[in-house]
Amino acid sequence: MSFGADDPLDKRGRADCARLRLSVSRHADIAPERSAVETAELTGYVGPIEPMLSSIDLGSWIGCTPEQIDPAQLGSWLADPDFASHGGESVTAFVARLGDWLGGCAEADSVAVVTSGTAQGLVAAALGCDFWSVEVAPARVVNLSRRGARWRVRFG
Repeated sequence: MSFGADDPLDKRGRADCARLRLSVSRHADIAPERSAVETAELTGYVGPIEPMLSSIDLGSWIGCTPEQIDPAQLGSWLADPDFASHGGESVTAFVARLGDWLGGCAEADSVAVVTSGTAQGLVAAALGCDFWSVEVAPARVVNLSRRGARWRVRFG
């Protein structure tokens, strides 16, 4: 696994897409990563590419495996949500960006096709919780619904 790689879906990813149970709407905001674009295509979603839904920018770490990163730097990133010494985006900035996208969603249902890390960030932004306390597996549907100022999360 390498950080920030813009990899296409593999055979398993394509099979996972075939098993997804999706909403009636076929319009979605689509993250710019190849895997998100391919997922949208395979599941019949159409819509604009939304840069606000891109994965976290990991700067100089993009394409590196965890073993290729200085352990002290990696530890700092995992422990400090404001860490951005890799020259990219901090976890705090990433979650805030996703919160801005959520804030722009209409009261009606909005659909997004994103990577699992971005889905994790959307849940953290909606609930106001720590990014690392959420895990979203690839090819999963996460339903975020708003009731006034509060968000409700359902994993499907």
